[in-house]
Amino acid sequence: MFKFRYHNFLTILRSTFQDIYPIILIDAYLRLINNTLFNPNGFFVKTFHLGWKYSTLNRLFPQLINILELLILLFFGYLLTQKLSQHSQPDFSFNTVLILIIASINLAPDGHNTWYQPPILLVILISWLVAKLFKKIPWPTLRVSVALIAGFVLNQLQQSDVLIKLPGISTSARHINWWALVPLVIGRNLATWCGLINPFAETKQTVTTPAATANLSAALSHQSLSHLPFALNLHSIYTSYAFLGGIGCTLGLVFALLIVQKEQLVLQNILLSSFGFNAPLLLRVPVLFNIRLLVPFIISPLVSMLIGALFISLNWAQPAVYQIFAGTPSFLINFLGTNGNWGSLVATLLAIACSTAIYLPFVKAEVKYENQTLD
Repeated sequence: MFKFRYHNFLTILRSTFQDIYPIILIDAYLRLINNTLFNPNGFFVKTFHLGWKYSTLNRLFPQLINILELLILLFFGYLLTQKLSQHSQPDFSFNTVLILIIASINLAPDGHNTWYQPPILLVILISWLVAKLFKKIPWPTLRVSVALIAGFVLNQLQQSDVLIKLPGISTSARHINWWALVPLVIGRNLATWCGLINPFAETKQTVTTPAATANLSAALSHQSLSHLPFALNLHSIYTSYAFLGGIGCTLGLVFALLIVQKEQLVLQNILLSSFGFNAPLLLRVPVLFNIRLLVPFIISPLVSMLIGALFISLNWAQPAVYQIFAGTPSFLINFLGTNGNWGSLVATLLAIACSTAIYLPFVKAEVKYENQTLD
């Protein structure tokens, strides 16, 4: 009985992900445009020497995108509640939206309002609770009152950071501690997989850690990348190799989907994934909450990081040191960050190929499951 209910819940969840997929796709392309075209240091702006006035759009676009993503999450909660409650009460979905809106308000001390983005997992939990528990509340007015109280309580928890507080990866360490880094990478990917971290934004590539800054100073002083003080550091290994296609190294997933002839899905996502925006892919496949794809989602970044560390340790590749343009495609980060070191490009391509090989059997199992479900 429990297995049947769990399977039914996952089926509804997948169906709702598919319903919001087109809007997630639009959101990802808007983020791509903002990063590469409306950012003064954007990849296309710098590459093609674009000279239009982008400062106003650069300020306006992120705000509009954040509002759009909040609306997407509200719409997701609305649809999921409808499906879970089997459309029994039309006001159930309204109560879910009401709870999420109140929980998302961030009242700053200066009176300026901003908005939290509730994690996908929280939206799912609220939708399920409303669909299952609110039917026991007899009157619509009472249901609204309960929703207001629940939203206020969640808002207070959100502001106090009690709700979700994940450990971060230290940026102050000069040398990589693999015993600490590997569990944290697994934890961050697992948190994304189960909806604790929303995957909308691409991962920021930064060279501002102490080790990366020291490497940059040494490279500029000696005009060489041969004798850097901290070759293996957070930037050269983690941010350079663990996000090829976005969190989970999903460029490998894209090529695995191409091999199993999911051409339409690949066509919609290959450009976005190349620039590190993989939220549409994670929701449409889906990867999130999909136990069959959890293993490659966690293992691929670790293997990619090990390949980068091996190439750098053996002096087959140089570590990324130089600052790159905002929105640079993830597969070019190491090549451009080393000022054109071909060994770094080879290491990147090998990491993508290994990610593809890791994802492929799991993607085949997922396709087989889909075909059995359709039959």
